[in-house]
Amino acid sequence: MVLTILTGYILPIMYDSFVTLALVLFFLFIFRIKDSGIRILFFFLPLIKPFLIIAEKFEPSPNFVNDKPLNSGLRWPDPTNIFTGFRDSGIESTLFVSDINYILIITAIAVIIVTLILRWINLYLFYRKLAFEEKVAPEDAPVIYSIMNKFAKRTTIKPPDISLTHRRYISPFIVGVRSVTMVLSPSLFEVLEHPEKETIIHHELSHIKRKDNLISWVAMMLRDVLFFNPFAYIAYFLIRTEQDSGSDKVMVKYSGRPVREIAKSLLSAIMKLKSTSSGDAITGPAQTLSFNPGRFFSQHRLKNRIRLILRTGRNRIAMRIFPRIMMFILFFLILILQIFFIINIGDLSIYLR
Repeated sequence: MVLTILTGYILPIMYDSFVTLALVLFFLFIFRIKDSGIRILFFFLPLIKPFLIIAEKFEPSPNFVNDKPLNSGLRWPDPTNIFTGFRDSGIESTLFVSDINYILIITAIAVIIVTLILRWINLYLFYRKLAFEEKVAPEDAPVIYSIMNKFAKRTTIKPPDISLTHRRYISPFIVGVRSVTMVLSPSLFEVLEHPEKETIIHHELSHIKRKDNLISWVAMMLRDVLFFNPFAYIAYFLIRTEQDSGSDKVMVKYSGRPVREIAKSLLSAIMKLKSTSSGDAITGPAQTLSFNPGRFFSQHRLKNRIRLILRTGRNRIAMRIFPRIMMFILFFLILILQIFFIINIGDLSIYLR
C-alpha cells in the first residue's frame, strides 16, 4: 500500500512539478517575459499540474511495461480517466477494513487534512488579531493617511484600514482579502524620511491593486497541500518574488515620482528596516516589504530589484494583447502536455508523468 502511494502518486507528483518548473523557466527565459502577472501565472503551473496527476488514472500501453528498463514519450490526458485515478489502484476501499495498512493510510490522510485546516484557521485568526490590534483614524496618523489616500485615488483602489503593531514585526504588511488592513510599526516610521514612507506605503498599496493578498493565499494553500514536494516551495518562492517585482512596477506607474528617487528611497528604507528590526519577518501570505539584505542571495536579489525599478517605464508594465494571448496558449499547452517516463525495476513499474 505504501509502495503503491509512493510510486503511483508521490514520485509522479514531484517529477511533474520538477519538469513543469523547468519548462516554465525555460520558456520565460527564451521569450524574455517581463510581465509579472504572466510570470506568476506560469509559476502556478508546478502547483496546479500535479493535481491532474492525482485526478487521472494512467494506463500505459503494455508495450511500455516490462519491455525495457526505461521508456519515455509524450501524451495528452484522457478526459475519460479524470477523477478515476484511485480506481483499481489498491487505495479505494471501505473505511471498515481489517487490513492495518488501510487503517494507517486513512488515519494519516485524515491527520494531514485536519492539520492543514487548523494551520489555515490559525493563520487567519493571527492576521485578524494583528489587523485589530490598534486601529488608527486619519486624525491619529495624518501623514500616513495623506500618503495612502493620494495613491489609492490614483490607482482606483479602496484605501485600507490602518493598524499599528508594537510586536517584533517591524516591516509593514497587508492582511485581509475582502477587508484589507495595512499593519505598520510606529518605531519604523520614526526613523524613516518622508520619501521612504511614501515608497513603502505605495509598495504595500500596489499589492492591493494587483490582488496579491488573494493570490498569496491560493498559492500558500496549494503549497501546503503539496507539503512533501520541494518544487512546490520553489514555485511559491518565485511567485512571492514576482509579486514584489510587480508591485514595484505599479508603484513606478502611479506614484508620479522619478524612478531614481523611488529606487533610492526603497533601498534606504530596506537598509533602515534591516538595522531597526530585532525580530523575524511576518510569515505566511501577508504582503510585506520583507526584503532582508542579510539573508543568503539577498544582496543579489536586492541589486536586481533596484536595477529592474530603474529600467521600468511607466507606460510599459504589462504585455501587449497579442503576446499575452500567445502566452495563455503556451500556458494551456504546458498544463495538459505530459512528458512521461516508465522505469521498470523487476516486477515494479514506476510511471512518472
